[in-house]
Parts: sequence; C-alpha cells; structure tokens
Amino acid sequence: MNDYRVDVAMARSVPVGMLSILYIGDDWHYANRVFNGADVGRSPWGEENAAYGVILSVWNPDTHEYVVKRTKGLGL
Repeated sequence: MNDYRVDVAMARSVPVGMLSILYIGDDWHYANRVFNGADVGRSPWGEENAAYGVILSVWNPDTHEYVVKRTKGLGL
C-alpha cells in the first residue's frame, strides 16, 4: 500500500473514490508539496466549490486504513 495520499475532500475523512486523489505514493516531502500547492475551494473536477478542501493522509498498517494528518480549507 502507498504510504501517503493527498485528496480533494469535503470532510476530514479519506474519500472512498479515486477521482479525489491529487497524489498517492511513498514520498513524504512530495506529498507535502502537493498538499501545500493544492487549491482549496475546487471540486475533484476543477470546478469552484467552497465546500472542498484538501487532506493529506498517512497509511496505518496496523488498522489498514489511511489516517488524516493535515487539512486545509475545510472550515472545520
């Protein structure tokens, strides 16, 4: 499984689908660059929508799920 994932999201949980993924891979520094450079307020299709933010998640091998570590633009 890939260690890091950056997604466009509407909540502080990892989306189930694949359309939201901006990056998925094993490079922590690159994942952070993608997260920092990602625009908030855009849907996965690039349309303006203030409900969307960006999350960076890390794979947890013990629970077999991604855990959200960083968020921006979610207004929570």
